Amino acid sequence: MRRTRWTTVLACFSGPGVLAWATSDLMLHRRGWVVSLTPWGAAVAVVIAAIVLAAGMAVRRLREHEPTWMTPMGAATTAAAAQASVRVGAVVGGVYAGGLVVALLNLDSPAMTSLAWSAAACLAACLLWSGIGLLVEHWCAIGEDDDNDLRSGSSPSGSTA
Repeated sequence: MRRTRWTTVLACFSGPGVLAWATSDLMLHRRGWVVSLTPWGAAVAVVIAAIVLAAGMAVRRLREHEPTWMTPMGAATTAAAAQASVRVGAVVGGVYAGGLVVALLNLDSPAMTSLAWSAAACLAACLLWSGIGLLVEHWCAIGEDDDNDLRSGSSPSGSTA
């Protein structure tokens, strides 16, 4: 599994951000309202980030051959969860960023001020979620030094090939 590139993260963030901004701005000018955001999005993002971080710390301990509850299959699942966290956090964060831009450009009512605060909190939580995903993905990456058994000519079961 390859690590997520910065260009992928930026594309996952900016694409939905522009789409959310354009859609919200169009709805505001045509219908007179925008979709409201609640702080539950921030709470969910922080909880998921904490779970991924806890599993990532266990993977790090596993790679350092320290006692942990993590198994190799769990480490693979954690790596996939970290990669998904990076992308999903960026996509959802982009949507919140689009809502934040619309709210900041139209701060003429208390509803828009509330929307701006909610969108900013959710955006910060999603950026944290993506950042933790990148960190855990880095911890789960397998380098060439981890394949020392296969390079020395022995199989993983201990017998020579």
